[in-house]
Amino acid sequence: MFTRHGWATLAAAVAAFVSGRLFGLIELYVFGTALVAVLVCAVVVVRRPLPSLQVRRVARPSTVSVGEPARVDVQLANVSHRRVPRLRLWEPVGERGGAPMQLAPLPSGEVVTAAYRVPSGRRGVLRIGPLRAERSDPLGLCVHAQSLAGVGEVLVVPERLPLAFPGLDSRGRLGEHLRMKSWGQSGNEFHSQREYVPGDDLRRINWKSSARTGELIVRETAREGIRRCTVVLDTNADEYVGAVDGPDAFERAVVAAASIVAAAAGAGIATRLVAPGIDLRGPEVAHDSLRWLATVTTGDTGIDLGTNPHSDGLGLVVLVTGTPGAAALTTLRNSSAPDDTVAVVTTAEPPTVDTRFGVDGTSLESLQGSWHQLVVGRTAA
Repeated sequence: MFTRHGWATLAAAVAAFVSGRLFGLIELYVFGTALVAVLVCAVVVVRRPLPSLQVRRVARPSTVSVGEPARVDVQLANVSHRRVPRLRLWEPVGERGGAPMQLAPLPSGEVVTAAYRVPSGRRGVLRIGPLRAERSDPLGLCVHAQSLAGVGEVLVVPERLPLAFPGLDSRGRLGEHLRMKSWGQSGNEFHSQREYVPGDDLRRINWKSSARTGELIVRETAREGIRRCTVVLDTNADEYVGAVDGPDAFERAVVAAASIVAAAAGAGIATRLVAPGIDLRGPEVAHDSLRWLATVTTGDTGIDLGTNPHSDGLGLVVLVTGTPGAAALTTLRNSSAPDDTVAVVTTAEPPTVDTRFGVDGTSLESLQGSWHQLVVGRTAA
């Protein structure tokens, strides 16, 4: 296509032909013909096929957390026997902007490398490419663009806060509750033996030891902590639109869900992420959850945990939602097992005083501090 200079040259050629016709000057015809010849030569130059270029694009890393640095390396190799002319390269990055690059004339067999930084301010799939090359003639009258490489992606996953996971040795309200609840669990790991006390479960009597001592001896088993953790993300848009920072409230909910899943999986707990239309679990739940949370949006409603009233051991269910009165909380309490403890993280409004295990997620700082206060018994440093 013509550049502004090319269109001006074409207009000058037309004006020369018209003027030559009006005034009968052969010199103007010659001048107009010369201008047209220059334009034709420019088109031939830019439309000439480029020598073969081998392009290699590498994102480092291909998956990055929000705010972390990332870059893309672009390597171009001239694999033909001709020299590659000077090119202007342009690679779109995301929906807005891109990376401009200049390629100097590249002899046969030579390799050059360029790099640019990737914006990682928001989670999602960042589309990169296609890489385009623009070639112009020496006079800048005409330019021709062609694609050198296809489309790539960089996955920007949510930020994860370092959160402590509750255990029987935790001193916060949640830890104390779990410790008291664990006394009602029988456990499987042998710890010690002691004399029978009225009220002990008869199934725990060690009859062999009792026969040797003449006294009833009871097996003591080690108390078991949390064996499973279910993180429920409420994607109902109505729970977030009332907040002053509605979109940010949902973003904080995504960060909270990702952080708690990572904390539970890192503690070796059987972890599960549940949301409308999704149920992730298994050994790769932390990795799979991050990839899913990178693109989740509001809009869907209805959470189904299924019914599992006979689950063994203690369980923790964490609902991440916008407001303390979320409809998902009632559904959650009705479908939780008897040994489950329900905690609620609210990101659009602070938890109410009647929320027993509530976490204030109205900011990332309060989310981290409130969680530590609930689990550890003190505010995070």
